[in-house]
Amino acid sequence: MAFMAYKLDGDYYVRANVCPPCRSTSFSLDGDTLVCDSCGTRFKASTGAGISGACVNYPKAEVAHKISGASVTMEMDELVTAYENTLNPGWP
Repeated sequence: MAFMAYKLDGDYYVRANVCPPCRSTSFSLDGDTLVCDSCGTRFKASTGAGISGACVNYPKAEVAHKISGASVTMEMDELVTAYENTLNPGWP
């Protein structure tokens, strides 16, 4: 399972880092947009919702997390759930 973490407008996000149709596990943050480094599909960084591109129906699920100092912690079941949700088109 691959994940990404980033800071946007003062908030931290952790999301599943997978684009099932094109099999990418690499995204870039372009302003307030996540861009798949393989197919170029664009997602809203604040929600993970698809904006445009071939894999737009596979939103990036957020992982519940806690920030403590310089550490980000997550529960394993939250990681698994977010990853599995991202593998399914159009979750919830």
